[in-house]
Amino acid sequence: MSYRRIGSSESLILILSVVLLLASAGAALADIRLPAIIGDNMVLQQGQKISIWGWADPGEEVTVGVNWHNMKWGVTAGRNGKWVYKMNPPKAGGPYEMTLTGKNTITIKNIMVGEVWICSGQSNMQWSVQASANPEKEIAAANYPNIRLFTVKREVAQEPKSDCTGSWTLCSPETVPGFSAVGYFFTRELHQKLGVPVGMIHTSWGGTPAEAWTRRGVLKSDTDFRPILDRYDEAIKRYPQAEEEYEQKLAEWKQAAEKAKAEGTNAIRTRRRVCTMR
Repeated sequence: MSYRRIGSSESLILILSVVLLLASAGAALADIRLPAIIGDNMVLQQGQKISIWGWADPGEEVTVGVNWHNMKWGVTAGRNGKWVYKMNPPKAGGPYEMTLTGKNTITIKNIMVGEVWICSGQSNMQWSVQASANPEKEIAAANYPNIRLFTVKREVAQEPKSDCTGSWTLCSPETVPGFSAVGYFFTRELHQKLGVPVGMIHTSWGGTPAEAWTRRGVLKSDTDFRPILDRYDEAIKRYPQAEEEYEQKLAEWKQAAEKAKAEGTNAIRTRRRVCTMR
């Protein structure tokens, strides 16, 4: 191992670099942060208290200000860095703005107040507008800036998550094609009949059983559900072996597909024969 002496000018540069790095790291840690569901273009539920929450440094003071009220309110982050503030929204309408200030400032723009709904389920709820009846006509007419859409990215987790991936978008021919058809048509009817902004949160996953949406602790507390957990734990235990078998069969299929292509035969049938091997 060899060492190189750093001269005085090099030492100064190194020290300054470290100081700047630590300062930037400290600032990053200090920034208040919001969950994805609280952001530009969101809809707040009318007629009841709403919760605005996020994360900051433990003990950090977070100020919440809105342009529909002249007052500002303060809330302190707990030991775990979490904070929450409950407020009464104005009457249905908008757009409004909200500013949250701690060691950084976040401004949320184009907020509407109206109705907020969640659509969840399996493939029937996941079925998109572009796959529904008369998709060209429906998509072309889907110009409703006061309807806001939020699609939760599908992710597997062993425990409930404190945040998700997604963002609010205005309903338009560009944003509606892949959205839940049931969710969109229901939201459109609400918007047209009630005359207020409507936000729809879409979180569905085709083919998922009910137990996939249930906390493990709930399943574990009922002996009738024990076989479900046992099968799941066994599947997790077998996963490395199952993945290895899959990769092997995939390689066999690719080889068979290349051979079938060269011989001019049906590659799909060859794949089926390989995938059903035991």
